[in-house]
Amino acid sequence: MHVPGRAAEVQHEAVLSPLSGRPSVETGRAHGAVLITWPVATFAGLLAGVLMSWGALWGALFLLVPLCGLSWRADTFGRSWSLMALALIACAFGAVRERQWSGAPSALAEWRGAVVTLDGEWDGQFLRLAEPGARVALSPKPQVPAGTLRVRGTLNEPGGKRNPGGFDYALWLRVQGVHEVVYGAQVLHAKHEGGVRGWFRRGLRSGLGAHEGALMEAIELGDRREIQQTELQGGLNTRDAFARAGLAHLMALSGQNVALLVGAATFLLARTPLKLWRYPLLLALLGAYLWLVGPSPSITRAVLMGGAVLLGLWVGRGKLEALGTLGLAGTVCLAVYPLWVFDLGFQLSFLAVLALTFTPRLEARLPARWPRPLKFALAGTILAELGTLPVIAHHFGQVPLVGLPANLLAAPLMAALVPLGFVAGLLGPFSTPVNLVVLPLAQLLLTLVGVFGRVPALPWGNLGPVGFVAYGVFAGAFVLWLHQRVRVRHLGLIMGLCVLGTGLPARLDPPREIVYLDVGQGDSSLVRLGKFTMLIDGGGTPRGDFDVGAGTVVPALRAMGIFRLDVALASHDARTRYIQLVMLRCGHQKDTTKDRGTAHDLASRR
Repeated sequence: MHVPGRAAEVQHEAVLSPLSGRPSVETGRAHGAVLITWPVATFAGLLAGVLMSWGALWGALFLLVPLCGLSWRADTFGRSWSLMALALIACAFGAVRERQWSGAPSALAEWRGAVVTLDGEWDGQFLRLAEPGARVALSPKPQVPAGTLRVRGTLNEPGGKRNPGGFDYALWLRVQGVHEVVYGAQVLHAKHEGGVRGWFRRGLRSGLGAHEGALMEAIELGDRREIQQTELQGGLNTRDAFARAGLAHLMALSGQNVALLVGAATFLLARTPLKLWRYPLLLALLGAYLWLVGPSPSITRAVLMGGAVLLGLWVGRGKLEALGTLGLAGTVCLAVYPLWVFDLGFQLSFLAVLALTFTPRLEARLPARWPRPLKFALAGTILAELGTLPVIAHHFGQVPLVGLPANLLAAPLMAALVPLGFVAGLLGPFSTPVNLVVLPLAQLLLTLVGVFGRVPALPWGNLGPVGFVAYGVFAGAFVLWLHQRVRVRHLGLIMGLCVLGTGLPARLDPPREIVYLDVGQGDSSLVRLGKFTMLIDGGGTPRGDFDVGAGTVVPALRAMGIFRLDVALASHDARTRYIQLVMLRCGHQKDTTKDRGTAHDLASRR
């Protein structure tokens, strides 16, 4: 069957595998090329080793990836089996690195349980100490700008996951290389950040309002502290609006930032005498940008992949194969930071890029009469959302329904905001003229978020092993459809069977249990009897500043697939307000009050 458009070109294009110069995935099956390159095999082996060493034995499934490249042909037999050997060596190395990282002693272990006074550099997330060389988290997190801090509090180990759908704070800190938390942190002295980073921050905010300035800090530096606490018009929380609109990734540094910055810099350098030195200059720009924003999984992956592509072009290696470049970046990341495999940003970043490698094939399946830029944008957005779907549904408890149109409209705004914001940061306090252009664009983006963020998202519970397997089956069928090996009706049938396989068992045999939620002060109990659900109390205290409903109870209910309560009881009037808040945040207070009365009435009847 004829494959029209860009896909026909890609199907026969001989692209180069990183550091090998040999034809790889896209050379076509007729040439008998090995489908898996050595960076992919190494990355798969590292993933398997880290996961199995941690205790997740299902990580051994990644060792099946090199098998995709095995061949019994005489001309490729030796290289095919060498990939499997390389994956096994990488697996052993990954296990060793995980043990080293997890078993590394803490420099502050001897002070655990003591009241300490610490001085260090505050980056908005962690306090970096000069002596001893370590980082600590602060609780509560100080609402002060980045800079030098002196804090006092009790040093101790962090707590882990306590409820279904709860956040495993201890694991997240371990992934970041942090072992202790200063609880009850009191800021004794604070000094705003200076130097290059302080200059850059001032440039991002000069001449902008508080809301727009916070947005630009999130877009350019990945600092979401302030933007997450703001509200859009009508009292809509900005963080929730970005999530429901499917635009939360705009506030996380990723390949989009790197691509836009490199693209803008390339365009400018091509029109100057420095165009002959554009590749080393662009590599220096990537390194400086990584130093400016700090290493995180998504931006490190993007810088490594961008750097590999630029280096290949500079030395004349030609175009690098995307899957091999992704594997190379993943290998470097896990070799240095093995526990990044548990980081949500790492998972979303690599899954999105893996899905985007199929963009040319999806473009070819779209109507030929459509404009190519539109097909490219549609294909990229659809694939990125499908590739990250199970992780987003599992961790956030909801799936955005308007992500496709929202991303299509936000893309041109980001294409202008990212390079303009970077220029504003470089100009520091003299960036007001540039920010005159940034201001209306930032306001337009916030308006877009406000419009799409009011559309309810599809609620979703935590995915179990069956759910992930079902998604894997559908993803495999979708890839076969892209390669024209499966018809559309068969793809729809497979999708329907996967949905039935995951949802039907819970319908036929609903759970019957009592779950006691750990809510700290007070108590909270959930009774499930088939389709009947009843929540007794929601914990919390009227004088507390922590929203127990939003932070503990609602995530637990969503994780268990509960999106409606039949009965909510408050044992005494002091907890009535908390029950009402839980019901409101679950989205079913209206139904409950209509059928059974208000939470106050239920408490009074008791």
